[in-house]
Amino acid sequence: MSDARAIEAVTETLRALVDDGVKGVLPGATAVARPLDQVNPTAQEAQVNLFLYQTGMAAELRNAPPPDLLPGEDAEPALPLVLRYLLTPFVPDGNDLVAHRLLGGALQALHTRPLLTRAELAQSAPYSDLARQVDSVRITWHAFEEKDIYSLWSVFQTPYRLTTAFEVRAVLIDSRRPARTPVPVLSRGSDGRGPRASADVRPTTPRVDAVVCPGGQPAARAGERIELRGANLGGVSAVRLTHLGSDATLVVPVPAPAPGGPPRPSGTLALTLPAGLPAGVCAVTLLAGTPPAELPVGPWYMALAPRITSPLPATAVRDAAGDAEVVVNADPPFAEGQRVFLLLGGDAHAAGSLAGHTARFTLRRARPGGYPVRLRVDGVDSLLVLDRAANPPAYDPSQRLTVI
Repeated sequence: MSDARAIEAVTETLRALVDDGVKGVLPGATAVARPLDQVNPTAQEAQVNLFLYQTGMAAELRNAPPPDLLPGEDAEPALPLVLRYLLTPFVPDGNDLVAHRLLGGALQALHTRPLLTRAELAQSAPYSDLARQVDSVRITWHAFEEKDIYSLWSVFQTPYRLTTAFEVRAVLIDSRRPARTPVPVLSRGSDGRGPRASADVRPTTPRVDAVVCPGGQPAARAGERIELRGANLGGVSAVRLTHLGSDATLVVPVPAPAPGGPPRPSGTLALTLPAGLPAGVCAVTLLAGTPPAELPVGPWYMALAPRITSPLPATAVRDAAGDAEVVVNADPPFAEGQRVFLLLGGDAHAAGSLAGHTARFTLRRARPGGYPVRLRVDGVDSLLVLDRAANPPAYDPSQRLTVI
């Protein structure tokens, strides 16, 4: 999701795309973003104006929870906006043929790029984190009734010009209200597994049904051994891990079976996670052959958990205003733009700053007491439960912070 400058980021990215399109059909033409009555029709250069005339709501997303919430947590839904724009060419001396040429170049540029890519958003609007939004930002045609477009032009008391309308959806703006993050449930049902469902039509291609982390944990850490369980995995020669937030990538070779030894089981694949990826969600892609080539299946996903390296348990001291400053060191180091929270009991506190392995937090009006502590990075928590395979499982007694 994105911040309050997301609307500005969309407009600037669209203006850059349209500017590139009109320069391709008429060198020297430019794209601007102004109200209709502020565009100078007597200017000497040809212009295409991009005007945001309406913001609406994407009703289908209005009550959708944030995508990085874990089960049992609660947060205010994002504000899902639909942005509607007018695209109008302005040319010297009112030459309609040149105006038509400019409009064609602008529409071709938008038709060629129906999705605003992360790279385009990051390049045109580096001041906003809209490029990190999980959902795609799509450009679509918007049909205008004749009476509506004439009514809109009459509001600006300016002569009507050839105009095209389109919309961009959905732009998700975060709520500033913090999420409620209860501590994890230790077990579900008598065996701690909860309900399970599986379907098997005996595929002939590789398939991953589950990524199993050590100790039954929901996430793994660098240096730990994970297991992929599925079918037809015997021919996999490597696995590629791609961090979804930063696009950092690692290729992990799969050890070949010993010469003369039994073949590798086709239903399981064990890997040791190397260091080098930020904490968060990673896509798991299967590779085969030499050199390894991507198989046309998947990807699957796994969570890479952060590890708190600061000494714990620890104590935070409140100041006269009731606030407490907490510095947390963690591994792996934080990547630029990551969403980092310190979870104390059921409260989430956003990081004030990130630098390398260090995150700084301000606990506003902190309540005195002892709390289980977790570090959440891009929706993945540090491991609070010692061993979920134990009976019964228990919280790590060292993962605590006392506020005094």
